[in-house]
Amino acid sequence: MKALSQKSRRWIWLLGITLILWFTYPVIRVGVFFIFDPIPEDRAITLNKNLINDASGLNETNHSGIIQLPADLNQSISLLQETLNQATLKNKRIIPLGARHSMGKQSIGRGAIHIDLSRLKAIKMESGLLHVQAGARWKEVLQFLAPLGLSVEVMQSNADFSIGGTLSVNAHGWQPDRPPVSSTVEKITLLNANGELLTCSRSENKQVFKHALGGYGLFGIILEAWIRPVPNEILRSTHQIVTCENFNSQWNKIKEGPIRLAFGRLSVAPETFFEQVLLTSYQTTGEISKLPAEYEPTPKTSLARAIFRASLNSARGKSFRQWMENLIGGEAGGIHSRANLLIEPVRIFTNNDKDKTDILVEIFVPQAKFPDFIYLAREIMRTQADSLLNVTIREISQDRDTALPYAKKDMFGLVMLFTIDRTEEAEKALLPSVSGLIDIALAQGGTFYLPYRNYANTKQLLQAYPELENFISSKKKADPKEIFASDFYSYFLQSADWKNVIP
Repeated sequence: MKALSQKSRRWIWLLGITLILWFTYPVIRVGVFFIFDPIPEDRAITLNKNLINDASGLNETNHSGIIQLPADLNQSISLLQETLNQATLKNKRIIPLGARHSMGKQSIGRGAIHIDLSRLKAIKMESGLLHVQAGARWKEVLQFLAPLGLSVEVMQSNADFSIGGTLSVNAHGWQPDRPPVSSTVEKITLLNANGELLTCSRSENKQVFKHALGGYGLFGIILEAWIRPVPNEILRSTHQIVTCENFNSQWNKIKEGPIRLAFGRLSVAPETFFEQVLLTSYQTTGEISKLPAEYEPTPKTSLARAIFRASLNSARGKSFRQWMENLIGGEAGGIHSRANLLIEPVRIFTNNDKDKTDILVEIFVPQAKFPDFIYLAREIMRTQADSLLNVTIREISQDRDTALPYAKKDMFGLVMLFTIDRTEEAEKALLPSVSGLIDIALAQGGTFYLPYRNYANTKQLLQAYPELENFISSKKKADPKEIFASDFYSYFLQSADWKNVIP
């Protein structure tokens, strides 16, 4: 009996140790990531005398030269006009470059001449509007506006992107009841295919304005923009956990208050996968900040990153992350100025593994159809549960400004982040799931976002964007020699028979 008792005690000890390790495994995993996977420094995306790439790392391409525009606008215009003439003579394409965070070859063309606008970044206030050149980054804009007690009305959730790039993809933000960024733009200047500098607005050269915003650089090079700012209010966050079935009603309820920013984070934890949403909103305190807008990572930021990245390929890691986020309300909880919330860089949560890449997919669904879409998407996404790191839900009001709108009515956008191996095989494995999501969205009257990987087939592309034929026709009239053309533009042309729209 004594020997049996000792054996039992050993088993109890072993069981106890196993349970302790089981419960502490996610914490240990986070600790490993905290130490060995720190926040990376800003890394240059491949751009040299021979090769160009974008943020996906999957589009390395040869080019025919990089033209860096000088900081002086008049000199830049002269250089661009000269480059246009040379490109016409040599039958070369021209593509403007921003931060190259798009992933569908919008800023890349094999054998093309690429125009680097990064030195064109002058910023000033003019008649109450922000007058900014296209090469400036949103970080620089926020830093300029904050001491004036101002901030940006609509932009993405990170500040790394260029103004010209953001306008060219007509990005949206996490501002409730707001259309995409085009709605905040009063006018632009653009160099067209004839080398003419045009001022474009809703009343002047309005067709160019309509096609250049969200036009992916195909109608010319945006050089300047006049954008409406808003007060840099101090905001206080709140969060709540809701079911997908109740998400619409809770979203509308929070908007009854003075909410300035809001988003949902859809659960990717196995226990509540695509069933639960962490809904975070930021309500104004009524105070205005004139303090500088800066972003300095803190230990809390590093911990949030470690929890986030440690959930990759780990069901337990995703459960632990959800528990932590539900407990403290995410990494951006508390009181912040609007500018400080928007100035966070992409690198805080980005992949640090050279053998992997972060892939974004974004689906838009009419707000009333959100529960139906989620119900159907749940099973498709279970097949990608390991690589799916995050799904953010944002509201986008109907876009009435651009020729190629993705928000054809009031939508919820689901921004999905996958981390996969940096291989063609891994991307092919992701394709069926994304294609399935697109089909579900289209069936619900939704669309998908074009700046990411070119996963849509011809039928899906034309169903989501029936305006595409008119867009291409307008493009060919404005630029009959197709000087402004990227590999993304080639994808448009190869995806369908355009013989009926080619003049």
